[in-house]
Formats: sequence, C-alpha cells, structure tokens
Amino acid sequence: APGAGYSTSGGAAFGAGGGVAPLPRGAVAGAGCATTTCVAAGCATIGQASMISVGPGNGDYITETTYRYVGAGAGDLMVTAPRTILWTRILGAVAGILALVGVGVLLASMQGTATTTPAVDQVAIKEPVEIDEPMPETTMQPAPKLQECTFWGDPHVLTFDGARPSFYGEGEFYIVKSDTVNIQGRYMGTKYTAGLAATNRVTVGGEFLDGHFISVGAMEDGPITIDGVPAMTKFPSTFEFDELDGVSVTYNEGGKLVDGATKDWKKRVVTMYLPDRVKVEVFRWSNYVDLRITMPKQPNQDGGCGNMNGDPEDDSTAAIYHRIGARVPKGELIAGGRVEVELTTVEEKLLTMCEPELLAKAQKECAHDLKSFQEHPSAVQTKSCMLDICYGANEHTLRMAKKAGLVHDPEVTDTV
Repeated sequence: APGAGYSTSGGAAFGAGGGVAPLPRGAVAGAGCATTTCVAAGCATIGQASMISVGPGNGDYITETTYRYVGAGAGDLMVTAPRTILWTRILGAVAGILALVGVGVLLASMQGTATTTPAVDQVAIKEPVEIDEPMPETTMQPAPKLQECTFWGDPHVLTFDGARPSFYGEGEFYIVKSDTVNIQGRYMGTKYTAGLAATNRVTVGGEFLDGHFISVGAMEDGPITIDGVPAMTKFPSTFEFDELDGVSVTYNEGGKLVDGATKDWKKRVVTMYLPDRVKVEVFRWSNYVDLRITMPKQPNQDGGCGNMNGDPEDDSTAAIYHRIGARVPKGELIAGGRVEVELTTVEEKLLTMCEPELLAKAQKECAHDLKSFQEHPSAVQTKSCMLDICYGANEHTLRMAKKAGLVHDPEVTDTV
C-alpha cells in the first residue's frame, strides 16, 4: 500500500491492496524500481531488488507474514501464549487501591466542609458526656425463674419450695399472698372425705389484674365468674380482657393432670394466662378442684404455696399460719362471702387423738393466728384451725382415720 513505510526483497512484491505476489527475476517491481530490465520510466538500475526502511508514511509497502498449517510435528514453528508479566498486574492493583483511597478522601473532605464538627463526633456522641467519671457497666438481668405449686385432693399441697403442708379445716385461705398477685382458696369438707376439707373454689385477683378477678369453683359450686359476673358458660370457650393485653382465659379439656387418680374422669380445665408470666390451671371436678400455679416470685410473697425462698422447712402449716394468719383477714376477701364452718364427728374424734402437748400448742397458736380473721372466733372456727396444726404435717390424715376405725361410710375414699 503506498506510504506504508516498508518494502522487501526476495522475489515478492506488495501491491496497493496489501497483497503479496512473486516477481520474476529481472522484472520491474513497480514505478521507480527495477531489477534487470527497465519497463517503466525512471527504472535504470540493474540487479537484485531489495527493500529498505524509509520511515512511517514514506514508503509504498508494508511487511506481512503468513503461516500454513502442515500437520502436528511436520513443521518447524509452533504457537505459544505470550508471557504474563506479574509486576504489571501488581501495579494495576495498587493503582486501583490508590484511586479508591483518593475517592474516600475526597468524600470526607466534602462532608467536612458542610459542618464545623467532625463527622465521627456526630455518630459517636449524641449528648454531652462527663468523660472524667467512669461510665456505669450495664448487664442483662435474667428473667425470674418460674416455679410451680400444686393442690389436689383433700387438699394435698406441694409448695413452690417442695414442702408438703396440709390444710384440713374449712374456711377461706391465702394460697398466694403478695404485693402484686393474690390467689385465695375456699376449703370445704365433702362426704367423700369425711368432712376433711378439699379445695372448693379458687379466686385470682390483685394489683397485677388492675382490679379484675377470676373465680372458678367445683362443678357443683356454680359457674365460673369474671368480675363477679357468670362467664364462659359454654364448653369449650375462651375469654379475653379488652384492657389487659395478652391476658386470656380458656375453658377446655387441655392441661396435664395434677392428680393421676383422676385420669378416667372427664376433664374440664380453666387455664388463666395472666400478666407477669403467671399461669393458673384449675381442674373442675364434681365437688372439688385441683390446682396448678406457675409463676415467678413476687414481692413479699407467702401463702399456702409457701414463700418461695428456696427453703421448704419454713413452709409448714403452722409456720405459714404464724406469718400470715390462719384465714383470710377481714376486708381482704377478693370476692364472695365466707362459708359457715362445720366440724364433722370424724374431725372431732381426730382432735381427741392429737397429742396433748401438740393440742395445747394448737389452741394457743390458733388464738393468735385467727385474730386478724375475727377478734373472738367461735369454738368451731378455733377447732377447725387446731385440726390444721395437729395434722398439717400428715399428708394422709383421712387414710389414718380409716385405719383407726373412725370412718364407716363406704363412699369415703382415701385416694384423694
């Protein structure tokens, strides 16, 4: 091609199209060039033609090299990949990093010009801090441990701390008494227990329910009531408080039995899901209820379920009475009136079997423990309390009475 800058020798000529063609020996190689015979004006040189470098843009030819494949191993040339120079890659990476750093510095300087306070101070310090005083350490406090108390039968009790007090006299008792949660129980004798008390009704109230209360009794004792009004009259059913978020009461066949002896009976279980992770399950039988309470410890807690201090030794019937009184004091009943306390012939006979020293102690302690309940309790009320002091440490007083020949009614059972 004219002006490409190179020409060559060896019997080949490059035309204006950039191709290659052989030249016969002695032929003219184009205008201004000759070998042995001059065939154009200005071709006077005789001899072998050759190409010389005249610089880019000054010649009429360029160099081109072609190769022909003749089969594997049949030629004298092979194709190899160009060598990669590592340092060029390293230089490229360094250049990229420097470019990113430069962009970051530029952005930081642009942000710094928009405020008189460094950007890092705006993120780290939102309010003035007294740096000359150590900052207090903050730690996550674990949630209070949930513990369980159960009542079953006449009534047998397993306190939160694992003690086994018993309550055989009739009346209204604190099951849980605290600054926030109050659970009261009514204990009444049945013909199946020879007059020894069983849990007849459970009422839940206190500050944590914002003035509301839920009362659940045996099937023969009447309907479930909420705030004194019959509720959940259909089975199964559910009740929710509009103003107490997450608080609900269900009435169905759910719940794990407290007493395995009731496994063949139809279950009717009231489950209360209450604030502060308090859960109360009441199993309604014909003339008594079983009970399970699951809750964390509350401020100033005590009652028939114990004081939840980790020591079962101070959860005896006598110790509980001495701390909080033998019955719910005047003016503290959550709902309903008081039952008329009675003493059966079997209970009267049990009192005569109480050891004299223990009987005298029971009479003295009940005079003290009933003062908050009534200034001058009746003889029956006092004896009902004495029965608890005499036999509160005996889990199977009814069984003992049957063995002693005090019980003759075949319907009386000692399985509860």
